[in-house]
Amino acid sequence: MNFYDVLDELNEENKGMAVNPYAYKKEGKWYEGFISIDYLNKNYGQYSTAEEMINATESEGLKLYFAWLRDKGILN
Repeated sequence: MNFYDVLDELNEENKGMAVNPYAYKKEGKWYEGFISIDYLNKNYGQYSTAEEMINATESEGLKLYFAWLRDKGILN
């Protein structure tokens, strides 16, 4: 999977980045931020489903992010 094919890049100033509603957690609350599309391609591009990506990470934020992408219909 190439995340550039399914994610919307931000403006020119933040090229190569996509919105992530689970970018960081502070005092028990998740905050929106950005995630590198290159990072996603490098570390999760070999997977084809959100479930595979969720199972491939220990990061709570990434698990939530991949589930969010699945729920929005961006990933299977």
